[in-house]
Amino acid sequence: MTRLVTGYLMKPTVPDRTPDSMPLHPLLAPYTDTRNADRVETAKQPDEQAAIGQEAPRGLSIIILNLDKPELIVPLVESLVAVEPSFRAAGLGFEVLVGDTGSTNPKVLALYDRAPPFVKAVRGLKYHFSRSNNQVFFGHARYDTALFLNNDVVIRDHPDCLMGMVRLLDRRPELGMAGLCLFFPDGTVQHAGIDVFRDGPLRGFCFHPHARARMPERAEESWDCLAVTAACVMIRSSLFREIGGFDEAYRTECQDVALCLAAQRLGRGVAILNAGQVLHLENATRPKGSEDWGDRQLFMRRWGSFIEAFAL
Repeated sequence: MTRLVTGYLMKPTVPDRTPDSMPLHPLLAPYTDTRNADRVETAKQPDEQAAIGQEAPRGLSIIILNLDKPELIVPLVESLVAVEPSFRAAGLGFEVLVGDTGSTNPKVLALYDRAPPFVKAVRGLKYHFSRSNNQVFFGHARYDTALFLNNDVVIRDHPDCLMGMVRLLDRRPELGMAGLCLFFPDGTVQHAGIDVFRDGPLRGFCFHPHARARMPERAEESWDCLAVTAACVMIRSSLFREIGGFDEAYRTECQDVALCLAAQRLGRGVAILNAGQVLHLENATRPKGSEDWGDRQLFMRRWGSFIEAFAL
């Protein structure tokens, strides 16, 4: 900074190494002598130096957070137990990890006690969506694919949906994550992918574009999308480790979209599978209308520029 001393301008001391002579870190290269449009194109390119991640046995680790709610968790676990033989027949490992955040209901505790060996209750967690899921995954998940699943998703009538998601990832190695179309009990769409508003006052903000619509009779089996909900999201375990798990800065929401965008930033795609009317009893474990605007503001601060470069 130029300083004014006794009426004269005094120039600051010039360092021996000027910015022109200092070596430039490679990550800063896109920001020198380029237009913003050029930087946008650079941001869209995958990171070819992404770490491969540690190997794990082939199989699926299903992670569910739960607090009591026997009417939800008991039938869900029973449905997953019924699915396990199909994974075993395919030569895939299968485990259900229930992250319990303080259940006291006798039916829930009995479920944990009588469950088969591949169902494990991870107890003593203090509820925080991102942190609790991370604790269960990093502390207990064994297989090369992980599924984060809400306890209010009903898979009973479509037991093949989980294997369908695994096969989608196997069929398309460029994908890092897969979601599942979810429906309200009345048959309308609850979730069929997440997108962002392209214009208007909410430009760049996320929304569910197909909510409350009817799925076309000849809808595609799967399609690419920007992001999917963490109510049912499957991800390659190596990618989840590479990203560092769910961002624990978010208290209650936006961590799922942030995870998807982190995968996209590493050049791994996100797709969604339509496996039939898998129900999601949305907000069955959360008060309706309990939006977290602090999380939403944090999300836009952290990801607004990437969304503009990548999605708009």
